Amino acid sequence: MSVRKSHLQGRTHIKKYCEYYEQKAKQLGIWDLTENQYDIDLEYINSKRPSPENFAKKMLRKAEHEKQGKKEDPKEEPLCLPPPPVAPGMPGLPPSVLRFAEEDRKAIALSVHRFLHLAI
Repeated sequence: MSVRKSHLQGRTHIKKYCEYYEQKAKQLGIWDLTENQYDIDLEYINSKRPSPENFAKKMLRKAEHEKQGKKEDPKEEPLCLPPPPVAPGMPGLPPSVLRFAEEDRKAIALSVHRFLHLAI
């Protein structure tokens, strides 16, 4: 791998790249600190995790929808499987890869789209 390619993939380069565009967005007035869509707290993380409480909530929602005559739960989420096993001595996959929700992908795409159209 060339020096340029390894530099562009480096942690420092990515950090400076992000800081530069954040600064430009603040100068243009399109950076709104109150619109932080990427705040993830423990409540959000645990809401996606299989647990007896989440199972009970899901069953109550399903029963409510059946009483109302609806067939499907609009908030039905895909099955959340545990991470695949890893070889001994090898690190596991980062949690963000395993639990990257569709809503996060849409939020990121929307933010990038807004930024690109306002910066041009």
